[in-house]
Amino acid sequence: MALQDNWKLVEAVARVLPNALVPILIDDTMYEQKDWKGAIAWYMPNLLYVDFCDPVKANIHAIMAQVDAARVRVSPALNSKEFHFFVSHEWGVHDKAIDIAQKLRDKGLEAWLDDNEMSGSTDESMATGIEKSKVFLILATKRYMEKINKGDRLDNCLKEFEYAGKQNADRIVVAALEPAMTKPATGWTGQFQLGLLRQKPVDLTELSDEAIERLANTIHMRISTPEASSDLTPLMRDIYPRLNPCSSEAWAKAKAENFTLGTRSWIVDELCKWYSDKKSAVFILVGDGGVGKSVIMAEL
Repeated sequence: MALQDNWKLVEAVARVLPNALVPILIDDTMYEQKDWKGAIAWYMPNLLYVDFCDPVKANIHAIMAQVDAARVRVSPALNSKEFHFFVSHEWGVHDKAIDIAQKLRDKGLEAWLDDNEMSGSTDESMATGIEKSKVFLILATKRYMEKINKGDRLDNCLKEFEYAGKQNADRIVVAALEPAMTKPATGWTGQFQLGLLRQKPVDLTELSDEAIERLANTIHMRISTPEASSDLTPLMRDIYPRLNPCSSEAWAKAKAENFTLGTRSWIVDELCKWYSDKKSAVFILVGDGGVGKSVIMAEL
């Protein structure tokens, strides 16, 4: 606690090494960061700390991991790692999140998971992780949904959910860990449901090899789906990521890779124009095979 009042020391270190501070807790009365005061509250308000209150039980590996992470933060060359997916989950399923991430790593997918990548400022770490990940993976549980719907701005799940919605709206994958979460129409509510409109969750209520394979394929497909351009309408942005008519993941991936503006996109343009004009109650779609009719019809 004495460090709270040592402004000169903390300020001197913070000025020289602003991105390399690693708080190590040795006083069990300091667990709640909201209770920190003085210099450490000013310069380290949201830094991830390492618990060293009981040296016998302390995790030395965690300390060294934070030291290594601080070294990476001050070295641009080391801080360029990218990820296939960011794992967003509530703490009650943390062990399961680690297991899922490892199983996906075994399939060649690199995960951003707080256990391995979180360091320094938690907000900055989460934002950077989301920005450097191609897919935002939500491990959906009732408790996770409640945290989103509660709207607590200090909750990390809500911070991740909202930031990913702004950064990667067309790059979100939902994995349902509970039966109710497999049913968007009846099991999802509130802001959680609104933010994930038209999402089809991957059933991960059982961590079978088949379920992990489905999840891996879904992540691969979402990575391969072309990004919707910024000038598209909300309706067009909603349809674009889902242009996959076949259940064969390999076939769909190949189609996504060959997708170019001017082929299937004209169908989306015509559909949106018809929807906006409101001049007719019927939309008739005709065309040669392979132009994308089944894609739109299956989606509708």
